[in-house]
Amino acid sequence: MLRRSGTSLVLAGVALLSMGAAPAPEEERAMLEAFDQALTAMAYAAGGLAVFAIAWAGVVLMAEGAEGRGGRAKSAVVMAVVGLVIVLSAKGIALALRNGLIPAL
Repeated sequence: MLRRSGTSLVLAGVALLSMGAAPAPEEERAMLEAFDQALTAMAYAAGGLAVFAIAWAGVVLMAEGAEGRGGRAKSAVVMAVVGLVIVLSAKGIALALRNGLIPAL
């Protein structure tokens, strides 16, 4: 019983000390740069995939002809554009946070 309570007190003390510890500025900068590089890669990939999806929707529209009225093709274009907007807005929000336009908590 005493051993468990001693361990609990030690762990609580370690938890309190670790809450006050902040990453070093160079570590924080390195993490932000890595996150920015990952978002940039995602933006390039989303742009390429959106172009491919819109081109594929054009092929589907031509294959369906006038009878199909392009329902699948229109939804493919809408989904490609929505996905691109989501990825680019994530990049924009990250840049706004990094530049201090949006205060981080």
